[in-house]
Amino acid sequence: MSRATVSYVLNGADQKHRISPATRDHVLEVAQRLGYEPNAVALALRAGRTEIVLVEMPNWPLGPPVAEAIDTMVESLEQLGYTPLVHFQRADPRSLTRASQRVHPVGVIAPGSQLSAEATERLRAFGARGLVAFAGRPLPHVYTYVIDQTRIGHLAVEHLAGRGHGRVLALMPEEPTLRAVAQERLSGARAAAGEHDMALRSVEVSVRRDAVGRALADVLARSNPPTAIFAFNDELALVTLELLRERGVSLPEQMAIIGCDDSAAAERIRPRLTTVRFDKHGRWREIAGHLDTMISGEGRAPEVTVSEPAVVLGDTT
Repeated sequence: MSRATVSYVLNGADQKHRISPATRDHVLEVAQRLGYEPNAVALALRAGRTEIVLVEMPNWPLGPPVAEAIDTMVESLEQLGYTPLVHFQRADPRSLTRASQRVHPVGVIAPGSQLSAEATERLRAFGARGLVAFAGRPLPHVYTYVIDQTRIGHLAVEHLAGRGHGRVLALMPEEPTLRAVAQERLSGARAAAGEHDMALRSVEVSVRRDAVGRALADVLARSNPPTAIFAFNDELALVTLELLRERGVSLPEQMAIIGCDDSAAAERIRPRLTTVRFDKHGRWREIAGHLDTMISGEGRAPEVTVSEPAVVLGDTT
């Protein structure tokens, strides 16, 4: 076969050049048998860009929402023909810049705190054609996926108010890596409590049975204990649910619980945990599609996408 025929097949241009299916299959079979892999450096030089998308994740614990986000983004980007690299943010604010200098990504997905106007210009100079920030508010210089954590906390307590609860305990994590997000969710919870004339008390705990157990024992021993609990996430809510059942507390008659993140564990547990999902399913796949639009230049991506949190009703409220 000619070099051109082989090149057309290996570069996915066989249909454009009317290569027969039999010829295409034969070329691919021989390439696989010989262990052929395209030279990434040569491809980048020829195309004038890499196919690498750098995904910068905050240094959060790998709970269900973060794991699902990473898995969905990686799968979606691979299906679009990119090579995703997941990079975890550290204390050094220049870690994203250094990683970009090394791999010259064609696209970057990162927290808004890492994508200042100056940083986006540097990344574009390194070859990034598509940039996506996720932040709590729209950023004027870059496409932003807005995830409003205060809205999540507000929805949770608003739901409890609608169920007739007037005293709520907010269980927040004491882990430093989650403190900023926890404060945003708690701010929204307090706002909703104020709007509905509810008493809200917050306690910081570690996600350990003994720590949560001590916090519950202290709160339930008070003269006016809460009738509902808003937990920072499903993990904390499920530990609380188990401890309450061991104490003989009836759910939701004596105590209601609502978590956050809509994890698989929340769906499997019985009674099914009421929770709040931070956005509709498939959003990260949509984000990957917008990034591809920016990189290819075919079409126009939006300037902002706003998450749509919602209560997922279970049996604990």
